Amino acid sequence: MNRKLISIAAAFALFAAPGAMAAQTPAPAQAQRAGPTVAAAAVGVRAPSTAKANAKASATADAHMGAGQNVALMVVGGAALVIGAVIGGTGGVLLAIAGAAIGLWGLYNFVQ
Repeated sequence: MNRKLISIAAAFALFAAPGAMAAQTPAPAQAQRAGPTVAAAAVGVRAPSTAKANAKASATADAHMGAGQNVALMVVGGAALVIGAVIGGTGGVLLAIAGAAIGLWGLYNFVQ
């Protein structure tokens, strides 16, 4: 009975996850020209332009602010849920419940 309940909870978590992950669609990339360029022909290590690097880094950081930790919580919670279902017994149920709680906490923070 416990394994069936945990399996149903895991299946629900898997079906609920793609909807949450759809909110992370990346911004469309700029069109790149095909073929060799003078900038690509340079050999060696070059320091990046600070103005371009800072603007690009801040735009990327703003777009994904805080999503990394929340996604990690959802992944770890889902893994603990599955591992708890595989283990079985009282310990497995406790691990699965803790994993579900961690995953749901990550999902709650991700949606906020």
